[in-house]
Amino acid sequence: MINDNTAFDNNELEGKEKIIVFDTTLRDGEQASGFHMFPEEKLEIAKQLAKLGVDIIEAGFAASSPGDFEAIKTIAEKVGTKDGPIICSLARTIDSDIEAAGKSLEPAYKKRIHLFIGTSDIHIQGKFGKDRNWVIEQAVNSIKKAKHYTNDIEFSCEDFGRSDSDYIVDIVCEVIKAGATTINLPDTVGWLLPNEAYEKVSYVIKKIREKGFNAIFSVHNHNDFGMASATTIEEIRAGARQIEVTINGIGERAGNTSLEEVIAILKTRKIAETNINTKLIGETSRLVSKYTGIEPSPNKSVVGKNAFAHEAGIHQSGIIKDSKTYEIMDPVDFGVESIITFGPRSGRRALKAKYESLGIKLNDDDFEKAAKTFFSIADKLKEIDDADIVRAINNGEEIPKHYKLISYHPVINEILKVTIELKIDNEIKTSYAEGNGQVDAAINAIKSLVQNNYELIDFKVVSKGKGSDAMGFTQLKLQKNGWKVIGRSENTDSVKSAIEAYIDACNRLKYLENFLNKSF
Repeated sequence: MINDNTAFDNNELEGKEKIIVFDTTLRDGEQASGFHMFPEEKLEIAKQLAKLGVDIIEAGFAASSPGDFEAIKTIAEKVGTKDGPIICSLARTIDSDIEAAGKSLEPAYKKRIHLFIGTSDIHIQGKFGKDRNWVIEQAVNSIKKAKHYTNDIEFSCEDFGRSDSDYIVDIVCEVIKAGATTINLPDTVGWLLPNEAYEKVSYVIKKIREKGFNAIFSVHNHNDFGMASATTIEEIRAGARQIEVTINGIGERAGNTSLEEVIAILKTRKIAETNINTKLIGETSRLVSKYTGIEPSPNKSVVGKNAFAHEAGIHQSGIIKDSKTYEIMDPVDFGVESIITFGPRSGRRALKAKYESLGIKLNDDDFEKAAKTFFSIADKLKEIDDADIVRAINNGEEIPKHYKLISYHPVINEILKVTIELKIDNEIKTSYAEGNGQVDAAINAIKSLVQNNYELIDFKVVSKGKGSDAMGFTQLKLQKNGWKVIGRSENTDSVKSAIEAYIDACNRLKYLENFLNKSF
């Protein structure tokens, strides 16, 4: 039975500046190398995307695997409610794909089938070994087939960026005549320069309308040249009213247009409105990072950890006086935070403000001595934490080893346990705990011995070198009372490296606690 609960009316949208957000994190994002998500993870992300306010969730490619089919069906049932977003499945222009998409979407209140076929001569001849007329015939027949399942049909001209514009006009007119309601003009390989994309999309939309046809025009750009967001903005200017994006910009090769980047541009520059609750962008980014296991690059705009971080003294001084000097967006609007970090290029004004925020009051002479020591410390470290800032007051003293690892032993039965032996001051104590792995179990055992409410906020293990003798380098962050410290260690035993890094961080926090409990 066809469900006619379409979300958008073409005439209603015409001339308005509200942009439809089509999120393909769970399809194009998830299919990229290293980003595979399990069905239960896809469901959690779909729930978050609905909460974020995306209009359409492309939940997957139903015909690609039984797991994807079931994931789409579950999302259609759990997220595709009357008040929820449209749930979409991708399909090639072949009957079996369309049938799989239609069946997977059955539970959704609002559903869309997204059909695609290559329209560039490179694809038509090189991939299909056919001609242009064959592609049009395939496209039209597929839309007729898809209409057995829904009247909300999107058609994509794959590799639009390298397709002949007049041929695009011909095929789009035919697919609209057959029943397509959204036309996607994807630059599948990120080929077009932004100005070229503007001209090409403008031309195609104008010619299609001159022939008496209309639809919602969508754009989907890849980031091969690093221009996806800029190209998308230009195509909105050219008349596109739907944008296809992913959280953190994940996707094939160099990724897709980043949702957070385009939404930030539209909102901050007041270009257009969307239904996105921008305050949930940071939260959504972190959830996707959690399930893909891959964080955005630190310098990634909006959601990268350095997007609103200020370390250079000139920048810090400006931010302290007026955040608008170096922040063109309010980070709170996007669910992230502005931070001042410290290094050898930091300024005295920011350093003094940091001491004051820690409750440390220094006279001018003591501050100058501490600052001189701090910059000497900072020159020798990649990253500074609160313990380094505080120990600069004491002439850069070494942090005492309040906790020291004596030994660790995994106990592998039905449940993994690890026994930890620590020297705490002059007393040796032993504990064992369970965990999801040796590192998790060891940390749980250390927590029971240390008995401090330390929160683990970041954890990274990397291999240095090649082969079986490579060093495991661990860097992690702990926090308490707003204090943040970095623990580091390297060892050929990666588990021991992680344990020692955690103990190092515990020592640094203990140092801070002891120091800051004094009166200043």
